[in-house]
Amino acid sequence: MTSRPPSRRGVLAAGLWTALAGAGVTSCADSSSGGNDPDGPVTFWSALRGSDTLVAKWNAIHPDDPIAYSPMTSGLAGGNAKISNAARAGNAPDIVTIVDADLPSFAIDGVCADLTDLVTPRLRTQLGPQAWTNGKLDDRVYGIPLDLGPMLLAYRTDILESHRIEVPTTWDEFREAARQLKRQSGIHLTSFHPNAYNVLAGHTMQSGGQWFAIEDDSWVVDFLDSPTRRVADYWQGLIDEDLLLVAPGSSQEWLSAMARGKVAAHLVGPWGLAALASSVPGTSGRWRVAPLPQWDTGQPVLGTDGVSLHAITADSPRKERAMRFLDWMSTSPEAITARLSGGRSSLFPAAEAQVDAASRQFKTDFYDGQDLYDLVTEQARLLRTGWTWGPRMQATATSLHNGLARLSYGTKITEALRTAQAETLPDMRSLGLKVRQS
Repeated sequence: MTSRPPSRRGVLAAGLWTALAGAGVTSCADSSSGGNDPDGPVTFWSALRGSDTLVAKWNAIHPDDPIAYSPMTSGLAGGNAKISNAARAGNAPDIVTIVDADLPSFAIDGVCADLTDLVTPRLRTQLGPQAWTNGKLDDRVYGIPLDLGPMLLAYRTDILESHRIEVPTTWDEFREAARQLKRQSGIHLTSFHPNAYNVLAGHTMQSGGQWFAIEDDSWVVDFLDSPTRRVADYWQGLIDEDLLLVAPGSSQEWLSAMARGKVAAHLVGPWGLAALASSVPGTSGRWRVAPLPQWDTGQPVLGTDGVSLHAITADSPRKERAMRFLDWMSTSPEAITARLSGGRSSLFPAAEAQVDAASRQFKTDFYDGQDLYDLVTEQARLLRTGWTWGPRMQATATSLHNGLARLSYGTKITEALRTAQAETLPDMRSLGLKVRQS
């Protein structure tokens, strides 16, 4: 089967069939690419935990169709550049792991193959519409979803109970809880991370905003639509009242505050629950997880906090074989068991058939034995569909992070969004993309 680039009308619009110079040029492949032999091993680069044990399981079951695995760093730490450079040189692997926000960039650059015709009806059904939202661009499939990332509220039971604060179910209740906790104890209810564009985007998804859209022959950009302003004004209000700890995610300042009980809650997707447990192990047994507060409890909806996809590269000579591995990886209970067998991941699989197997791998002592996968199963049904990431999210994210880093100096969230939009527009146009503001 052949793949086609994103449609001229919908995505490339201005005639930019590929922005990746030399993507189709033949060159000498290194050993990690597997070469151009269609009968060679399928090559796989990934930064995801458990990929080594996953591949070992596949190879044990399929010794005549092996996968050659190579670890890599995650996107913002250099993995994306490695993938792009390999594609330019003609020695990209067959399969790469990417995050949902980077899919449009790789698709437009011609790195990812169009997999639409390789997706079977069974796979399409097993993963479901919430997952496929993350793997599509212009209604074509460029990535096979692995997990779902509904945003959740992890909270310290001992802190809230000692101050007689109920777990908030709405954002109005969340504000009042933050005020009460700060007034009584000086503790911040949660944090605002200036380096987490994905969290701000997740809140925007929940509120109904749409930063990027594809309409007819053009990209449409709007970082300050009414729902986004609602989100920005809400979090800005909490910051202005000093109800939040403003600190970068994963920073020593934030981790120390969490460990010392100076921050009582953390907003994160399922994947982050294991990371939290390993970051502040001294607070084990004092945490539980609740649904994220809603704007309207009568019409609940959730945004996504980062999920993983697997793409097959455009020049791969082993697409059908790679797809068989991805189908197994994304739907088989034995595959998710192998991936999570180390017990260090709380990834929530997109395929319902994998949920029970995944739940048995993650120990929940940190969360007082709570059945987390049952909760996430219910919350995943509320995930919004239809969100589209922009074609250069790393550049957009960098611009937004730079603006948000100045919050402590008086910059407002809306100002950071406005600047990020202003810097994103010419960046998109420089690629030859047709773009307009809403």
